[in-house]
Amino acid sequence: MKKPAFQWLCLATFLFLAGPVFPAPAGDSSFLEPSLKNRTDVLFFGGFETEPWTSDWGIDWGPEPAGNNSLIQGREALEGHSLRVKYSQGAFSGGGCQFLTDFSKISIPPQESLYLRYYVRFDPGFDFVKGGKLPGLAGGQGNTGGHKPNGRDGWSARIMWRSDGKIVQYVYHPDQPGDYGEDFPWDFGGCPRFFRAGQWQCVETFVKMNTPGKKDGMIVSWLDGDKALEVTGLRFRDIPDIRIDKLEFETFFGGGDASWASPRDQYSVFDNVVLAKDYIGPDPALGAKLFENSRESVKSVTTPTHGVAAIYGFPDPHSWTVSTWSDGTYDLDGPLPNGMGMHLRAGGKGHNVLVKFPNGKWGGVQFDGRPVKAKKYQAVQLEVFPTGCDVEFRIRFELNHRQVGIEKAVTAARIWDVNQWNQVEVPLSDFQIPEQFDRVVITSNSPKAVSPFYVDEIGLEK
Repeated sequence: MKKPAFQWLCLATFLFLAGPVFPAPAGDSSFLEPSLKNRTDVLFFGGFETEPWTSDWGIDWGPEPAGNNSLIQGREALEGHSLRVKYSQGAFSGGGCQFLTDFSKISIPPQESLYLRYYVRFDPGFDFVKGGKLPGLAGGQGNTGGHKPNGRDGWSARIMWRSDGKIVQYVYHPDQPGDYGEDFPWDFGGCPRFFRAGQWQCVETFVKMNTPGKKDGMIVSWLDGDKALEVTGLRFRDIPDIRIDKLEFETFFGGGDASWASPRDQYSVFDNVVLAKDYIGPDPALGAKLFENSRESVKSVTTPTHGVAAIYGFPDPHSWTVSTWSDGTYDLDGPLPNGMGMHLRAGGKGHNVLVKFPNGKWGGVQFDGRPVKAKKYQAVQLEVFPTGCDVEFRIRFELNHRQVGIEKAVTAARIWDVNQWNQVEVPLSDFQIPEQFDRVVITSNSPKAVSPFYVDEIGLEK
């Protein structure tokens, strides 16, 4: 029987006013990030907000060992509750927190491609030793622990930290060179990526399964929204039944002997785990909090801090003069280009020195002032904004146009954030200055070109 026209009109009006209805993802979806609420591709959200938190995760086994995970809130949490993991002193190839999420237990069908994103923070002073495991996607038997895949059993693509927090994708696949997983370094664009202790960081990995019989699988990963890895030509499987159907939440210090062990009780924190069919990215609403947590070592100041003598960049009438010598390109009074990061000064109105060292050329920028007794100060500090991970230069001191002491090399390769301000501090004792100096010189450190960089707020710390 046909509905009267009036009934159809009422139904259409209701649907229009109600708006689209999106299926709720698995997990504690009532706490979904605002930017994800209207997306139909999100399959799972784990924010550790329900009680007990394990009830929403489709856990097949774990968490184990018991007692190594706990919920925290407040300043140490990302937002609401976060999961805190303990790495016990002396533990290796175990400990930490480990559990397996089986997609079938939370009504997620096996996937041909999938994105996994989460936030992780290692406590300040975290000792990474030789390396350790972090969560990742898997399929089939989720091969780990030296069980090399044969193309018909399974695979895994977890994340690992290595020495100094260097990040790699640790992948078990049939073409790996040995029994244990293969490292694919996060160094897209030539810049190695590192975990920074004391800083919340957003990691995301995309896995695309290969067509059986072809090597067309792919892994792409991002750190804080910047592409950090792209690997193509992978073979995960030889049969179509092997797909993406597991989340291996595993974090522990890894390795075969005690040299890998955590030297003391240490902790990391996890939050906002997302599975989606499309790229997820960092939560825009968390930007300010992440910046606040990540730049603890950088002082946003407009005047010298107590005990710092100004050389350049502070609004101080006694700041030194700045000039250049020899080859190179310099802008001694230019603002930071738009879109390249937050300036240290309030409102981003300050100026700084732009340095470009061309290929095969040598030069420098120098700061001149009244003679200073070296023994009065402990260190020289400056803010550096590298536009690439290959930035390197030398610092030296002079008196009456002659070098005193020795030069020291400064490089961005391991610990600096690219396209962000980084605080650099070098003890004056490293320069072996005998008595006084009246000039600080930043000079090129390599006959090859390096990426341009900016310097600002140079001072001497007592």
